[in-house]
Amino acid sequence: MKRTTLATLIATTALVIAVPFAAQAERGHDRHGGPDSEHMKAVDTNGDGDISKEEIQAFRTTMFNAADADQDGALTLDEMTLHHETMEAQRKAERQARMFEKLDTDGNGMVSAVEFAARPMRGMERFDTDGDGTVSDEEREAGRDAMKDHRGKWSRRGDNRAPDAPDAPDGE
Repeated sequence: MKRTTLATLIATTALVIAVPFAAQAERGHDRHGGPDSEHMKAVDTNGDGDISKEEIQAFRTTMFNAADADQDGALTLDEMTLHHETMEAQRKAERQARMFEKLDTDGNGMVSAVEFAARPMRGMERFDTDGDGTVSDEEREAGRDAMKDHRGKWSRRGDNRAPDAPDAPDGE
């Protein structure tokens, strides 16, 4: 009885992880993009720009097999945790490499103090609306409001949704 319950729990957990990825693929979006994102390319294996049920199932199988470290056809909590941590570490390393590459403007493999200081001050440029070189409390608050409005009614954060906005079509 315990084995059946544990197996059911593991299978359910695996589906909970895989279904959002597949749903995102079906909608054509991942966290960072649309049809040209790396996630979409991984799911759209024939490269036609459309996602079929077969491609989603193949992607799910690939995700499951990647997490199933001992390849026994079942996921343990430890395997899922290790896979999640490995993927997160990989994404973090990729983000850091991209950031470093942007900062290393002369391409010498090092970021000098001059390169570091030369970074654009996008927040200052965006929030200092009167151009006086200072961001006041009022400008900061107006900037926050503008960002909330920009994220729109489908945003996942509840604090910036319009009071009468319906739930997103996918239940997010």
